[in-house]
Amino acid sequence: PFDFCDPNITSAQRTVTTVRLKQLFVLNSDFMLARAKSPASRLGREASDDNARIVRGYELLFNRQPSAAELTVGRDFLTAAATDSSGRSPWEQYCLALLGSNEFVFVD
Repeated sequence: PFDFCDPNITSAQRTVTTVRLKQLFVLNSDFMLARAKSPASRLGREASDDNARIVRGYELLFNRQPSAAELTVGRDFLTAAATDSSGRSPWEQYCLALLGSNEFVFVD
């Protein structure tokens, strides 16, 4: 919605762009927060510890296993994160970040 095509010009495909407004929408949108609560809740039910939840999150959202670096970043984030001022749990914040990633937004 932030960089739509000019309707007066034909185009074979949409140009892929990443702009700050898109990420701000993801991080501040009630719609996206509601979407992040669902996988956060599901991961809590389906896996017993943070490592297993991160792996399951990548399976659900990206259809792949996380790399060792992604697993480390996820653990570090969850260790450092606290419930924020709007009441988002660390897992909701983590899922929100995954949902806002380019890998989730764009299909290669």
